[in-house]
Amino acid sequence: METNQTILQLINDSHSLLQSSLDKGWKEFQETETFAIANQLSQQIDWWYSSKYYGILPNPTHWYASQLSGKYFLIEIGKLGVYFDTVFPGNFLQSEEFVRDDGLDVRRFQTKVFYQTEPVCIFQLEYIHTHEKFYFTYPPQLTIFEL
Repeated sequence: METNQTILQLINDSHSLLQSSLDKGWKEFQETETFAIANQLSQQIDWWYSSKYYGILPNPTHWYASQLSGKYFLIEIGKLGVYFDTVFPGNFLQSEEFVRDDGLDVRRFQTKVFYQTEPVCIFQLEYIHTHEKFYFTYPPQLTIFEL
């Protein structure tokens, strides 16, 4: 149990580094040609949010963007020696989406973090975006919760 407390402390101490890695991946992705292509695809599938797929499967362009923007974050997670109980950024069916007071959409994922076989904490990742266009207003936001 003490090892888990040590790992939890290491994770908490690394919060700003982990957030910076999300910021870096988000910024880098928005400056790539892949972003422009994903933006075009997003416009072509603007029917997604009124389809039977919405809420069951993630929008492919947003899902791909979340994975690419997590590139450096996943590298830092690997350095900490921990892993998740699901795919990055989390289980879509267990995520929630809501609209903020300013009208922006937020997709919130929670994933359990493990060290070896023991759960250590919960990572909550919030992706602030808009459905009107392929636009991520802010980098993904990380919150760490103790178990």
